[in-house]
Amino acid sequence: MKKGLLILFMVLAVSALVFAGGQQEGEKAAEESGEEQFEIAMVVKLEGVAWFDNMRLGIQDFNSDFDDVNAYQIGADTADPAAQVALVEDLIAKGVDAILVVPNDPESLVPAFKKANNAGILTFTHEASVQRQVSYDVEAFDNTAYGRHMMDVMADWMDEEGVWQPFVGHLTSTTHNEWVDGEIAQAQEKYPNLKQATNRIEEKENQQIAYEKALELLKTYPDIEAMMGSAMSTVPGVAQAIEEKGRIGKVAAFGTCLPSVAGDYLESGAAKSIHFWVPADAGYVTAHAAYLSLKGEEIKEGMDLGKPGYESITIQKNDSGVPVIYGQAWVDVNKDNLDEWKDADGNYKL
Repeated sequence: MKKGLLILFMVLAVSALVFAGGQQEGEKAAEESGEEQFEIAMVVKLEGVAWFDNMRLGIQDFNSDFDDVNAYQIGADTADPAAQVALVEDLIAKGVDAILVVPNDPESLVPAFKKANNAGILTFTHEASVQRQVSYDVEAFDNTAYGRHMMDVMADWMDEEGVWQPFVGHLTSTTHNEWVDGEIAQAQEKYPNLKQATNRIEEKENQQIAYEKALELLKTYPDIEAMMGSAMSTVPGVAQAIEEKGRIGKVAAFGTCLPSVAGDYLESGAAKSIHFWVPADAGYVTAHAAYLSLKGEEIKEGMDLGKPGYESITIQKNDSGVPVIYGQAWVDVNKDNLDEWKDADGNYKL
C-alpha cells in the first residue's frame, strides 16, 4: 500500500514537472510569436461628440484586427487640457504599453509623457505636429496645405474678394492654428482682395459659443461673407446664426466638419463646403504606428499603414526631432456630393 502511494506520488510529481516545463515553453513560444497582449489606449480631446465617436470605431476595428492587442478609447467630458493630462496620469498608473493622445494643449502633456516614457510606456499623438516627448505624431495630411486648400474653396465662392473670419477651437491647438496659418498665407499670396475681419476667434470646441461669436460678427461686420471653422463645432454654430439672421446666400460657413453634423446646413445653403479626414481611419493608423513600435518594427517612408490616404506615408521630423507621419487623407463635401456620404436608408455614414 505504501509502495503504491509512493509510485503515485512520483508519477504526479513528474507530471507536474512536465506541465510546468510545457507551460514555460508555451509562454516562451507565445512571446516569440508575438502573442503578448499590448495595451494601447487612445485619449481624445472630448467624449460625446460625433468626431470622436467615429474615432472610437477605428480603435475598435484595430482591436478586432490584431489578436495580440487590447486597444480602447477614453476621454473627458470637457475639452480641458488639465482633464486630459489627468487621464494620461491614470493610464501611467495602470501601466499600459502605449498612450495615444489627440491633444487639447500639446505642451501641457510633455511632463506626463516624460513620466510615461520613464516608466517604459510609449507615447504618440495625432493632430499635434509640434509635439515633444513622443515616438511619433500622426497627421492625416500636411496642415498648411490643408488650410491653403480650404482657403481656395472659400475664395472661389467669394469671387476672390470680401471679408472673412477664421475660428479655432482653442488658441493652444497646434493643428487648428496651422490650418489658419495656411489659410491666411494663401489669402495673402493669391487673394489680395480678401480681408480678415479680426484676429482668429476661439470657440472652445463649443457649438453654442461658435453661434454666439457668429452673431457678434454679423452685427459688428455687416459686410462679412464667410466664416471658416477649424473645430467641428464651428460650422454648425455659424450656420445656425446665418439661418437665424436670414443671411443665406450672402454669408456662408466653411471649414472642418462631418456630414452628419453639417449636412442639413449644406442643404439649406448656410454652409457651402466642409472638409475633414475620417477620424476612424486616423485612430486606426495612430494605433497601428504604436503597435509597430511596440513590436520593434521600423516605420518607414512609403509604408502602408492600413487605411485610405495612408497607403504611402511620408515622414518629417519636427523642430524637437520627433518624426511626424503624414498621410494624404483630406475629403471635401458640399451639397453636390453630400448623398455619397449617406446610406441607402438616408442616414449619414459619418
